[in-house]
Amino acid sequence: MDEFLPTVALLRARYHRPAGFNLFSVLRSSSDEVRLHSRFLAFLLAPNAAHNQGTALLDLLLKRLGIQDFDSENAIVEVEYQNIDILVRNPSGQAVIIENKIYASDQDEQLWRYHLRMQAEGYRKIWTTYLTLDGAEPSEQSRKSLPVILLSYEAEIIAWLKDCIPLVAREPGVRESVFQYIELLQKLTSSDQGEIYMSKLKEQILHGENLFLIADINHAFKSVLADLQFDIWERMTACQASQYPHLGKPEITATKEAISAYYKKTKNSKFIGIHFPFNFMKGGVYIELNHRLYCGYYCDGEQFPEDRERLLVLSREIAPSTRNSGYLFWKYPKVNVNLNAPSNEDLALLRDPETRESIAVSLINDAHELWQRAQQQFA
Repeated sequence: MDEFLPTVALLRARYHRPAGFNLFSVLRSSSDEVRLHSRFLAFLLAPNAAHNQGTALLDLLLKRLGIQDFDSENAIVEVEYQNIDILVRNPSGQAVIIENKIYASDQDEQLWRYHLRMQAEGYRKIWTTYLTLDGAEPSEQSRKSLPVILLSYEAEIIAWLKDCIPLVAREPGVRESVFQYIELLQKLTSSDQGEIYMSKLKEQILHGENLFLIADINHAFKSVLADLQFDIWERMTACQASQYPHLGKPEITATKEAISAYYKKTKNSKFIGIHFPFNFMKGGVYIELNHRLYCGYYCDGEQFPEDRERLLVLSREIAPSTRNSGYLFWKYPKVNVNLNAPSNEDLALLRDPETRESIAVSLINDAHELWQRAQQQFA
């Protein structure tokens, strides 16, 4: 062990290099599901797009998904059709729904509603795919009894993009865009280590007792992540108690046990957090975790439909761009780290106590602002 870690540090310094300029990162947030990822993927999938490959790129992905007998010659590819992230459909009554989840959480019966919507439009054969960074499953309340094809950026999408490169080789603009997009996805999925670096690292892991030490380190790493996350929740509750005691005593589900279960990937361990119920109406504001922290309004629409409708109207006033949405307002904090599979940049932020304090204070301030808006309007 005394020699292993210094050797790994030397290998990293020698062979691992940070990514250079990336146009996608400059133009858009790397986690922008709709305006970056969905649009670029839809461009590659569209048979009539300027990549000049017709149905070839679409066919490659359909094959990888195991979708057969799809009429791709007459396919139309759309982004945000009826709130569906990417929709591939044809006049033969076939449709492929691609729900693109970088960090956002599932909405109530989301996949099920999309399926019913396309059925209502007359589509007889519908494939529903769920695209995430790591191939995670959708929630049961989103899919209900619907069969769903799981798709990950880390595995299937990167592999598909690499298959596309020979086909677009004579289109330099498209080719370079695909290369840069692969680099962006490798960074998002923490798979951007160079082949030489990883090869050398694997050699070291197989020496002596290193393999067993790595298992111990991996366990300790998850424990450290749990400690860092719990520290953020504790800072939130301390900030709220001192700065905004009028919010009342919160309902806390982000306990040490729940956070530990989250990193053990226990079933139904997502969506832990803290809730601040209103004292002037039903519902309240919450801070919650689904890989990333976010805050927003909540209200049970079945039990309290009038109060939920009031909050929905307020949500649309806060974010007019969501006027056609049926979802209550929510937002990410300014410092937005991935607590499930943190990148190197995320880890650098998480280990800094001042940054954890900043994240906690920012989320509590945002929650308080949402509380005040509701109180001013409805109290």
